[in-house]
Amino acid sequence: MNIQERFARWKAAEAAKLRPMHFRQRIGYILHYYRFWIMGLVLLLAVAFYIGDVVVQSQKEILLQGFFTNDEYDLFPADRIQKDYAATQDLTRRQRIVLDDALYIDLGGDASDYTSASNGKLIAYTLTHELDFVVTSDEVLDYYKDNMPMKDLREILSKKLQQQLGDALYMSTDADGAYSCIAVDMTGSRFVAGTGADTDPRVEHTYYLFVPESAPHTEQVAAFLRYTFRLE
Repeated sequence: MNIQERFARWKAAEAAKLRPMHFRQRIGYILHYYRFWIMGLVLLLAVAFYIGDVVVQSQKEILLQGFFTNDEYDLFPADRIQKDYAATQDLTRRQRIVLDDALYIDLGGDASDYTSASNGKLIAYTLTHELDFVVTSDEVLDYYKDNMPMKDLREILSKKLQQQLGDALYMSTDADGAYSCIAVDMTGSRFVAGTGADTDPRVEHTYYLFVPESAPHTEQVAAFLRYTFRLE
């Protein structure tokens, strides 16, 4: 007996079982006896949708890519910021903003697989010229400023924007030993100021935005800072 004949017999047998049942009984029977098939179909459709979405998204031009690390207080929810900021930009259907807050850099010497992967991802995206900015805690900034080349923000921000940011611009010695503007203090940003986090004693860290030397979209970084600090 071939597969087609077996299927025909199975179909006839199931139809005979369902025929005397009323509608609710049929639904209950199908859900009970075919639940694993239904779950498998739903899972298959979900995987197909996910793969399709990944393919579509990968074909879009990334206008800005940023990471938020060590956000222990949920000050920078990437999904919300990504959606909100994208709405302020005149994006085409083939362009997108990519922000990620699922990274944690452990400086205590007890790096787990997760924190090692976070550090590896940050370094990899920097080396491949895909990362535009990083928002992270003061202690992580102190580590990276001695180990990663960073943009001098005075070279990529307009004089007007530098004046508007004022004391938020953070001057320090970079990895090459030069004194430069390596970061922006995010305390006065829309994500911290006025939210209670700026006065909450439980928030022990100050968060800074820095730009890797290899950042490809410095004009968009400037636009993001204007959005972040509600500047014209």
